Amino acid sequence: MDWMKTYHEDHKSVLVLLAKFTGNILDLKAGLSTPYTFVEFKEFADVINNVIIPHFKKEETTIYAEIRKKSPAGSDFIDEMLREHEELYTLFDAYAHAVEIQDTEKIIAISSRLDHVLRHHIMKEEDQLASFLK
Repeated sequence: MDWMKTYHEDHKSVLVLLAKFTGNILDLKAGLSTPYTFVEFKEFADVINNVIIPHFKKEETTIYAEIRKKSPAGSDFIDEMLREHEELYTLFDAYAHAVEIQDTEKIIAISSRLDHVLRHHIMKEEDQLASFLK
């Protein structure tokens, strides 16, 4: 699987962006946002659409399917990962809409859950995914 070559790098890049995202949210909560803050929120929405979602789709059709074939014990793990993908898709849509209409209250409300679920999801994959491929 060629895309696995960048799997860890994709995760690291998203974690770096999440740190920046968290900083922007803290600025927004403190009333320190600028018009550029919304440019960065829009850029994060673009990363979600152009990097994270395609990454998820590749996982779903390749690595997750392979784990189901190779490891009956991995099926529960994959079910959990897919549930998290579904939750994240919903959060991504809500975030993109809030950014589009520049609804700061909605962005703040969504941000904590989005950050938590995405960060947790990445860490679970990094810690556990490979063990099901042996």
